[in-house]
Amino acid sequence: MTLLIAYPKGRLGDELLEKIAGSALGPAVDPGRALKVPAREPGVELVFLKGSDLVEYVARNVAALGVVGSDALDEKDVDVLELADLGLGRCRLSVSAPVGVSLGDLAKKKHLRLATKFVRRTQRWLHRQGITAELVPLTSSIELAPVLGLADAIVDLVQTGRTLVENGLAEIECITQVSGRLIAARGAYLEDPRRIDHLASLLVEASRK
Repeated sequence: MTLLIAYPKGRLGDELLEKIAGSALGPAVDPGRALKVPAREPGVELVFLKGSDLVEYVARNVAALGVVGSDALDEKDVDVLELADLGLGRCRLSVSAPVGVSLGDLAKKKHLRLATKFVRRTQRWLHRQGITAELVPLTSSIELAPVLGLADAIVDLVQTGRTLVENGLAEIECITQVSGRLIAARGAYLEDPRRIDHLASLLVEASRK
């Protein structure tokens, strides 16, 4: 029976494929723009998906294994098994605001507006901080929100911080560290735990070289 493993698109996916190229769970052919290709390991196929969609494919037992950023995993209320932190795609989810604005300044606002695509994680952080805010859901170019007056600050992923600086923003609070996680479908694991463990071990070993 052919087993599907879901790999992420984007920066995390590029880093992962660079690590596992030539390994058993690397692509047997150049993927190009193809969304599904065979792996070198017999009986395994690879699919390439966006992070938020990838979680659904694994949760619904379509893909047996997947690699996804912990940020995307946190945003989904799904039942999957988290097998390992691969340590890839490291960055942080942070609050950033115009230069000179502190977290205390934001907390004092009567009507604080935060732009983010990480609504669930931001809500949990606000609750812990005892801060009330309106969340403005955006999916791209989030740094523009404070510049154009749509929001007072943003909650977004930060790696180098260069984009923040170029848009007059500064990181003021790290909410959580983010990295690539190996997840498994509960159904697939219960059906054939030995095979899933074997493939997971191959992937962990290759990704950490």
